[in-house]
Amino acid sequence: MTEISAEQIASELYQEGVSNFESGNYQQAIALLERAGTLSIPESVLGGEISIWLANAYDAVGRADEAIALCRSLKKHPVNSLRKNARYMLGILTAPPLSKLEGVVSEVPILESPDTYQAKPLARAKSQSSTNQKPFREVSLEKPNTNSRNNFLWFAIAVSLLLLAFWAKR
Repeated sequence: MTEISAEQIASELYQEGVSNFESGNYQQAIALLERAGTLSIPESVLGGEISIWLANAYDAVGRADEAIALCRSLKKHPVNSLRKNARYMLGILTAPPLSKLEGVVSEVPILESPDTYQAKPLARAKSQSSTNQKPFREVSLEKPNTNSRNNFLWFAIAVSLLLLAFWAKR
């Protein structure tokens, strides 16, 4: 009979926790990752990875203080890549919130197909807009005519050759 180590169980719980996190089951992910964390060695790579994912799960459910505390503890982890990830996450978690600009509104249309897009006229421009006006500028996708002469290119080549000849005579 083979014996399963705590580290193997922690690894399985970790993988299941990550899978739950990626599926949006954050509470289940937290439960699995916390259990995995108790079974793993905190200073190991697995222990650090579990903590990183657990911090992400805490943040996803609004437990930012716990996520920040976990990231701060990981700043002293013996594995450099985990310390770096913890510092990166800590920067995101502790960043000041962005403020919205007054009066700036961005609307993103929901397209059923590219042919069904109709722009909403702006409130202040309703009287100015015409019903036939297109909401975007049409750009031709044809390849430009490259057979025409490019006089600037020939001028630049000639000047370069003259400068090269002058420099060579010196």
